[in-house]
Amino acid sequence: MTLAIATGMKELDEKIEKILSSKEDIEIQIVNYREFFDKKDFNVAIVSQRLVGDMDMNQLFFLLKSKDTRIIYLTNEDDVRGIKKCFNYSINDILFDPVRPEDAANLVLNPNSFSDISDIYLKYSNMELEKNDDGTPVKVINVGGHSKSSDTKVIEKNNEKVVEKVVEKVVEKPVVIKETVYKTQILKQKVLTFYTTDNALLTADLIAQIGVLLSQKVEQKILILDFNTLFPVMDHFLGINKNIDIESKYDIGDNTSLVAMYNAVDRNILNSSNFSNFVKKHPKYKNIDIATGLYDLVLFEKMPNEYFEKIIDTARTAYDTILINTNPDISLGSTFIPITKATDIICVTEANYTEMRNMLFVINNFKSKISQNKFKIVISNLTVKSLDKETIKEIFKGYDILSYIPYDEAKEGSLNEQKPFISGPNKKKLEPYIKVLENLDYIPKTSFLNKVFGTKKSNKTLKKETGEALVKGGKKLE
Repeated sequence: MTLAIATGMKELDEKIEKILSSKEDIEIQIVNYREFFDKKDFNVAIVSQRLVGDMDMNQLFFLLKSKDTRIIYLTNEDDVRGIKKCFNYSINDILFDPVRPEDAANLVLNPNSFSDISDIYLKYSNMELEKNDDGTPVKVINVGGHSKSSDTKVIEKNNEKVVEKVVEKVVEKPVVIKETVYKTQILKQKVLTFYTTDNALLTADLIAQIGVLLSQKVEQKILILDFNTLFPVMDHFLGINKNIDIESKYDIGDNTSLVAMYNAVDRNILNSSNFSNFVKKHPKYKNIDIATGLYDLVLFEKMPNEYFEKIIDTARTAYDTILINTNPDISLGSTFIPITKATDIICVTEANYTEMRNMLFVINNFKSKISQNKFKIVISNLTVKSLDKETIKEIFKGYDILSYIPYDEAKEGSLNEQKPFISGPNKKKLEPYIKVLENLDYIPKTSFLNKVFGTKKSNKTLKKETGEALVKGGKKLE
């Protein structure tokens, strides 16, 4: 048997592999992206929506089933569409969150039959089966769908409808021993809008560094949206070609992501299934997609605000984290809309009175629409001539300051030469960016003891994991 473990969760993949490694008749391979299944065939594949790639789940299911691959699908109870796709493709091996490695390994060895998942089928088909007085099955339709909150049933008995009320039975919860489990569904999706009042390169640079570092630290699907419609630069900072490969009678010649998305929204065809067709995949970091900016000022003038809303809303159905670059002009829909739809607004400013005053002016004008705790502050390009931290804290009293990022002349030089910027495997230079991820709850915060008693081994691990984290283009500079 050949087995592909492709959950998109590295730790879970490795634990399943370890459990099954003693089985000599199983050849195991961990797969990290969906398109790999187009290159190699397997007898069994364990997959989930967290697996990154350009093809959607429907395309992945079709590809695997066309190769007679048995699919084990890890998902959550809210994934109604995915579960119904399983029924369409006769996939019986379905595991719901929270997933234990042992359960996934057991399904590899002991496949489900339809009778094992018949209750799932009935639940997601919006019906149950009960026995009539004479023992024959009757259909019970749950009013309100498959929600647990449904409290009314319409039962068809002997061609007559009887309405019954369901009374919940209170059951004392048993004591459960804690164990490690894995969830296919992200607990809290984030839409991070980056905004600055004066120097738009500050947000673009921070997004590039944070995006790549985040891709190395967490198992997530990440989208970078360049909504700086006047001066889009994310393609430059990430070292990619801004044009996407898409052809239609509406998309003629070279188009960026936002131009193609405009055409798709205009024709009402942009959706979660085809969204990946309109983005650029980073050549090195497979879980980062980039929606390149709008290099067309005439088209920008025609683009309604609701188009920006549509793009963000559609992206939210496909990605765990969305990083949005904006223009300092708050009157632009491409800036105003992302700020109002963000889970967190990352306000980037340099440490001088003028920029900080401008930032507070903008924030104060949003207070009637947006909760104050959504605004997070990042101080950038800190120098010895900058305001001291105590003064900065006083100015931004009541706001979370995520990090203080020092000025780095190497970054300025690389930008002037149009070369990718990278800060080498210097732990000190990485700390301000890691601090941003810690304060946004992406990674655990470093304890005081870890800082004091850090070993050579931990330094070596950090060098390996984050040595290439601060990039623009993903290429290491000598």
